[in-house]
Amino acid sequence: MRASIFGRPRAPSAPAAPRTGTSRPDRKAFPDGVTCGAGCGKRKGFRCGYKDMMGRRCGYWCEEHSVFLNGRMWCERHANSVKWVRARDGSIYEIGSTAAIDDRSPNLVGILVDELNQEMVAHLTSCFKDHKGVYIVTDANVRTATIPKGRVDHTPDGPRVLHEAGQVAWARGWGVYSHVGYLARVVLRVTATEPPVVHVYANGLLVLSRVPDWITNRGRGSSTVRDHAAFRRAVMDAVTQVIIGVDDEE
Repeated sequence: MRASIFGRPRAPSAPAAPRTGTSRPDRKAFPDGVTCGAGCGKRKGFRCGYKDMMGRRCGYWCEEHSVFLNGRMWCERHANSVKWVRARDGSIYEIGSTAAIDDRSPNLVGILVDELNQEMVAHLTSCFKDHKGVYIVTDANVRTATIPKGRVDHTPDGPRVLHEAGQVAWARGWGVYSHVGYLARVVLRVTATEPPVVHVYANGLLVLSRVPDWITNRGRGSSTVRDHAAFRRAVMDAVTQVIIGVDDEE
Protein backbone atom coordinates (compact mmCIF):
# COMPACT_ATOMS: atom_id res chain seq x y z
CA MET A 1 0.00 0.00 0.00
CA ARG A 2 1.28 3.45 -0.87
CA ALA A 3 0.29 6.54 1.07
CA SER A 4 1.31 10.01 0.08
CA ILE A 5 2.06 12.24 3.02
CA PHE A 6 0.14 14.89 1.13
CA GLY A 7 -3.07 12.91 1.22
CA ARG A 8 -3.38 11.58 -2.33
CA PRO A 9 -5.10 8.17 -2.23
CA ARG A 10 -3.08 5.16 -3.28
CA ALA A 11 -3.81 1.50 -3.86
CA PRO A 12 -4.80 -0.62 -0.81
CA SER A 13 -2.17 -2.99 0.65
CA ALA A 14 -4.26 -6.15 1.01
CA PRO A 15 -2.85 -8.74 -1.36
CA ALA A 16 -5.29 -9.76 -4.05
CA ALA A 17 -5.10 -13.34 -5.24
CA PRO A 18 -5.00 -13.85 -8.99
CA ARG A 19 -8.40 -14.96 -10.26
CA THR A 20 -8.90 -18.14 -12.20
CA GLY A 21 -11.90 -19.72 -13.87
CA THR A 22 -11.39 -23.03 -12.08
CA SER A 23 -14.48 -24.24 -10.26
CA ARG A 24 -14.48 -25.45 -6.69
CA PRO A 25 -13.81 -29.22 -6.54
CA ASP A 26 -16.22 -31.70 -4.97
CA ARG A 27 -15.59 -33.15 -1.53
CA LYS A 28 -14.07 -36.61 -1.38
CA ALA A 29 -13.80 -39.24 1.31
CA PHE A 30 -10.45 -39.29 3.13
CA PRO A 31 -8.24 -42.40 3.09
CA ASP A 32 -9.08 -45.05 5.70
CA GLY A 33 -8.26 -43.95 9.23
CA VAL A 34 -7.76 -40.28 8.27
CA THR A 35 -9.84 -37.48 9.79
CA CYS A 36 -9.79 -33.69 9.39
CA GLY A 37 -6.52 -32.10 10.50
CA ALA A 38 -8.44 -29.57 12.59
CA GLY A 39 -9.52 -32.33 14.96
CA CYS A 40 -13.23 -32.11 14.24
CA GLY A 41 -13.39 -35.81 13.33
CA LYS A 42 -14.91 -35.39 9.88
CA ARG A 43 -13.83 -37.89 7.21
CA LYS A 44 -14.76 -36.11 4.01
CA GLY A 45 -13.40 -32.94 2.40
CA PHE A 46 -10.23 -31.97 0.58
CA ARG A 47 -6.47 -32.50 0.52
CA CYS A 48 -4.65 -29.21 1.11
CA GLY A 49 -2.79 -28.24 -2.05
CA TYR A 50 0.30 -27.00 -0.20
CA LYS A 51 3.65 -28.64 -0.93
CA ASP A 52 6.91 -27.39 0.59
CA MET A 53 10.40 -27.29 -0.93
CA MET A 54 11.09 -30.82 0.34
CA GLY A 55 8.09 -32.14 -1.54
CA ARG A 56 6.04 -32.77 1.61
CA ARG A 57 2.27 -32.39 1.24
CA CYS A 58 -0.14 -31.01 3.79
CA GLY A 59 -2.96 -33.25 5.04
CA TYR A 60 -6.73 -33.56 4.75
CA TRP A 61 -9.29 -31.02 5.89
CA CYS A 62 -13.08 -30.89 5.95
CA GLU A 63 -15.05 -28.26 4.05
CA GLU A 64 -15.44 -26.07 7.15
CA HIS A 65 -11.67 -25.94 7.69
CA SER A 66 -10.69 -25.51 4.03
CA VAL A 67 -10.32 -22.42 1.84
CA PHE A 68 -10.82 -22.23 -1.93
CA LEU A 69 -8.15 -19.94 -3.38
CA ASN A 70 -6.67 -19.61 -6.87
CA GLY A 71 -8.46 -22.68 -8.12
CA ARG A 72 -7.26 -25.02 -5.37
CA MET A 73 -8.24 -26.08 -1.86
CA TRP A 74 -6.03 -25.23 1.11
CA CYS A 75 -6.13 -25.56 4.87
CA GLU A 76 -6.65 -22.22 6.62
CA ARG A 77 -2.98 -21.75 7.58
CA HIS A 78 -1.58 -22.49 4.14
CA ALA A 79 -4.25 -20.40 2.42
CA ASN A 80 -2.88 -17.43 4.35
CA SER A 81 0.72 -18.39 3.60
CA VAL A 82 -0.05 -18.68 -0.10
CA LYS A 83 -1.85 -15.33 -0.06
CA TRP A 84 1.11 -13.52 1.52
CA VAL A 85 3.99 -15.23 -0.21
CA ARG A 86 2.47 -15.30 -3.68
CA ALA A 87 0.75 -11.93 -3.75
CA ARG A 88 3.07 -10.59 -6.44
CA ASP A 89 2.79 -13.58 -8.75
CA GLY A 90 0.69 -13.67 -11.88
CA SER A 91 -0.14 -17.27 -11.11
CA ILE A 92 -0.15 -19.38 -7.99
CA TYR A 93 2.29 -21.78 -9.62
CA GLU A 94 5.01 -19.20 -10.28
CA ILE A 95 6.49 -18.98 -6.75
CA GLY A 96 10.04 -20.23 -6.32
CA SER A 97 10.18 -20.49 -2.52
CA THR A 98 7.72 -22.07 -0.14
CA ALA A 99 7.81 -22.42 3.62
CA ALA A 100 8.04 -25.77 5.37
CA ILE A 101 4.73 -27.50 6.09
CA ASP A 102 4.75 -26.56 9.79
CA ASP A 103 6.25 -23.07 9.35
CA ARG A 104 3.81 -20.35 10.39
CA SER A 105 6.25 -17.45 10.02
CA PRO A 106 5.08 -16.20 6.57
CA ASN A 107 1.52 -15.88 7.82
CA LEU A 108 2.65 -14.36 11.12
CA VAL A 109 4.78 -11.60 9.60
CA GLY A 110 1.98 -10.76 7.16
CA ILE A 111 -0.53 -10.36 9.98
CA LEU A 112 1.88 -8.41 12.20
CA VAL A 113 2.50 -5.77 9.55
CA ASP A 114 -1.25 -5.41 9.04
CA GLU A 115 -1.75 -4.91 12.78
CA LEU A 116 1.03 -2.31 12.98
CA ASN A 117 0.27 -0.60 9.69
CA GLN A 118 -1.79 2.36 10.90
CA GLU A 119 0.63 3.31 13.69
CA MET A 120 3.76 2.77 11.61
CA VAL A 121 2.50 4.76 8.62
CA ALA A 122 1.51 7.60 10.97
CA HIS A 123 4.99 7.57 12.53
CA LEU A 124 6.81 7.56 9.20
CA THR A 125 4.51 10.29 7.91
CA SER A 126 5.44 12.47 10.89
CA CYS A 127 9.15 11.87 10.24
CA PHE A 128 8.91 13.16 6.65
CA LYS A 129 6.07 15.66 6.90
CA ASP A 130 8.33 18.58 5.94
CA HIS A 131 9.62 16.99 2.73
CA LYS A 132 7.89 17.11 -0.65
CA GLY A 133 7.39 14.20 -3.01
CA VAL A 134 7.78 11.54 -0.34
CA TYR A 135 5.65 8.39 -0.33
CA ILE A 136 5.18 5.58 2.17
CA VAL A 137 4.67 2.04 0.91
CA THR A 138 3.57 -1.03 2.85
CA ASP A 139 4.89 -4.23 1.32
CA ALA A 140 2.07 -6.13 -0.35
CA ASN A 141 3.78 -9.50 -0.08
CA VAL A 142 6.06 -11.51 2.18
CA ARG A 143 9.63 -12.26 1.07
CA THR A 144 12.22 -14.81 2.08
CA ALA A 145 15.01 -13.48 4.28
CA THR A 146 17.76 -14.60 6.66
CA ILE A 147 18.76 -13.59 10.16
CA PRO A 148 22.57 -13.37 10.52
CA LYS A 149 24.00 -15.62 13.21
CA GLY A 150 27.37 -15.50 14.90
CA ARG A 151 29.12 -16.25 18.15
CA VAL A 152 31.92 -14.53 20.02
CA ASP A 153 35.11 -16.57 20.40
CA HIS A 154 37.40 -15.20 23.12
CA THR A 155 41.04 -15.60 22.05
CA PRO A 156 44.38 -14.37 23.51
CA ASP A 157 44.28 -11.62 20.88
CA GLY A 158 40.79 -10.51 21.88
CA PRO A 159 37.22 -11.45 20.96
CA ARG A 160 36.41 -12.64 17.44
CA VAL A 161 32.96 -12.89 15.91
CA LEU A 162 32.58 -16.20 14.09
CA HIS A 163 29.78 -16.12 11.54
CA GLU A 164 27.58 -19.14 10.99
CA ALA A 165 24.83 -19.86 8.49
CA GLY A 166 21.89 -17.50 8.93
CA GLN A 167 18.45 -18.51 10.16
CA VAL A 168 15.66 -18.83 7.62
CA ALA A 169 13.10 -16.07 8.00
CA TRP A 170 10.25 -14.31 6.21
CA ALA A 171 10.02 -10.54 5.95
CA ARG A 172 7.54 -7.75 5.31
CA GLY A 173 7.63 -4.06 6.19
CA TRP A 174 7.43 -0.43 5.13
CA GLY A 175 9.46 1.87 2.92
CA VAL A 176 9.70 5.62 2.44
CA TYR A 177 10.79 6.78 -0.99
CA SER A 178 11.00 9.77 -3.32
CA HIS A 179 12.36 10.35 -6.82
CA VAL A 180 15.90 9.73 -5.48
CA GLY A 181 15.05 6.27 -4.16
CA TYR A 182 14.36 4.80 -0.72
CA LEU A 183 14.84 7.18 2.20
CA ALA A 184 13.90 4.83 5.03
CA ARG A 185 12.95 1.21 5.61
CA VAL A 186 11.35 -0.60 8.55
CA VAL A 187 11.25 -4.38 8.22
CA LEU A 188 9.95 -7.24 10.35
CA ARG A 189 11.71 -10.58 9.89
CA VAL A 190 10.17 -13.64 11.56
CA THR A 191 12.30 -16.74 12.01
CA ALA A 192 11.09 -20.14 10.85
CA THR A 193 11.55 -21.53 14.36
CA GLU A 194 9.35 -22.58 17.25
CA PRO A 195 8.66 -20.29 18.90
CA PRO A 196 9.04 -17.74 16.09
CA VAL A 197 11.18 -14.71 16.91
CA VAL A 198 10.35 -11.33 15.39
CA HIS A 199 13.39 -9.23 14.49
CA VAL A 200 12.64 -5.56 13.81
CA TYR A 201 15.02 -3.53 11.64
CA ALA A 202 14.92 0.25 11.17
CA ASN A 203 17.19 1.48 8.37
CA GLY A 204 19.20 -1.73 8.64
CA LEU A 205 19.66 -1.47 12.40
CA LEU A 206 18.29 -4.28 14.55
CA VAL A 207 16.18 -2.53 17.20
CA LEU A 208 14.16 -5.40 18.69
CA SER A 209 14.15 -9.22 18.87
CA ARG A 210 11.09 -10.62 20.60
CA VAL A 211 8.74 -13.58 20.59
CA PRO A 212 5.17 -12.25 20.27
CA ASP A 213 3.58 -11.96 23.69
CA TRP A 214 0.54 -14.12 22.92
CA ILE A 215 2.86 -16.96 21.89
CA THR A 216 5.06 -16.58 24.96
CA ASN A 217 1.99 -16.50 27.22
CA ARG A 218 0.13 -19.37 25.57
CA GLY A 219 -1.58 -21.53 28.18
CA ARG A 220 -1.12 -19.00 30.98
CA GLY A 221 -4.59 -17.49 30.80
CA SER A 222 -3.28 -14.19 29.47
CA SER A 223 -5.47 -11.84 27.46
CA THR A 224 -4.75 -12.18 23.74
CA VAL A 225 -5.94 -8.62 23.14
CA ARG A 226 -3.56 -7.24 25.75
CA ASP A 227 -0.71 -9.39 24.45
CA HIS A 228 -1.15 -8.09 20.90
CA ALA A 229 -1.28 -4.51 22.21
CA ALA A 230 1.89 -5.04 24.29
CA PHE A 231 3.76 -6.40 21.30
CA ARG A 232 2.68 -3.52 19.05
CA ARG A 233 3.78 -1.07 21.74
CA ALA A 234 7.20 -2.75 22.03
CA VAL A 235 7.75 -2.56 18.26
CA MET A 236 6.70 1.07 18.02
CA ASP A 237 8.80 2.06 21.06
CA ALA A 238 11.86 0.43 19.49
CA VAL A 239 11.34 2.02 16.06
CA THR A 240 10.58 5.52 17.37
CA GLN A 241 13.92 5.59 19.20
CA VAL A 242 15.72 5.48 15.86
CA ILE A 243 16.17 8.83 14.14
CA ILE A 244 14.43 8.45 10.78
CA GLY A 245 14.38 11.40 8.43
CA VAL A 246 16.08 13.27 5.61
CA ASP A 247 19.14 15.34 6.32
CA ASP A 248 18.46 19.06 6.13
CA GLU A 249 21.14 19.52 3.47
CA GLU A 250 19.54 17.01 1.05
